[in-house]
Amino acid sequence: MPSQQYTRSTGKRLTYLIAYDKGEYFIERDGLLKKAVPDAMATGISPSEATPKMMLRLAIGDIESLNGMDE
Repeated sequence: MPSQQYTRSTGKRLTYLIAYDKGEYFIERDGLLKKAVPDAMATGISPSEATPKMMLRLAIGDIESLNGMDE
């Protein structure tokens, strides 16, 4: 599963690790799981649209808006 570090552009500007693949992504910070989306249907998009690139974009959006997690 590919992974990428991402630093939030606002707030405390903390760095998160995003592991992502087709239809799923996981966000960690300091070794702690902050958010898990193991199924594309949970994001409201069809599995055929849930490409790894799309999952990475959704994860970055969740980090920027702190959607479903704390800073």
